[in-house]
Amino acid sequence: MSILFVQNWDIIHGKENEYKAFINDRYLPEIAELGLIAVGGYYVEVGFGPRIIGVFSAESHEILSSFIASKRFKDLLVDLKSIIYNYKASVLEPTGAIKRRGYTIQKGVWKFNQYYDIRPGMKKEYAEFVLNEHLPTMQKIDYVEVTGGWNVVLGGFSEIIAEFTFKDPVDIGRLLLNEDFRRITLKLKNEFVLNYMSRILRTTERFDEPRWFRL
Repeated sequence: MSILFVQNWDIIHGKENEYKAFINDRYLPEIAELGLIAVGGYYVEVGFGPRIIGVFSAESHEILSSFIASKRFKDLLVDLKSIIYNYKASVLEPTGAIKRRGYTIQKGVWKFNQYYDIRPGMKKEYAEFVLNEHLPTMQKIDYVEVTGGWNVVLGGFSEIIAEFTFKDPVDIGRLLLNEDFRRITLKLKNEFVLNYMSRILRTTERFDEPRWFRL
């Protein structure tokens, strides 16, 4: 079972070159040496920030806890925070609705993620809705990959994250106009969840800079 450690941040204006060198030369290599696997770098194209997202995978909560408590990671984080702001972190575990062996890195794809909290007293009803209606409906849409459902066990912005993957960002627009998707999303928001939000993400080869820095 993959446990995800997700970090979010923005780059301090004027620190872009220093940030790029630090991430490539120190941050990613040292985190790998500490035992975590980098499985995703994303930039938030649409939705709430922070804009940069880095995702790491651990095989267990024990491995992740040891990593977070290590002096080397704490020192690395102090150095990172000298060139970024709006730092947030969260720990995610699979909900169990999506069966997969592990979470592997994905390149050249786009994400549409939903974030929300389950209504009080509706956990059982919500689980039945996801398994019997929501998930089967999404799996019938052939241009969408239902990548994961995540419980946020520490930090983050919400209690649940639903993750969908696309090869072409145009297909995200198609999904948002799809009548079946609109129907089940309206039912989800009206009957089972609170504080619903969504974001569109694009993958990067590393924890990359925003588009304006590339131009």
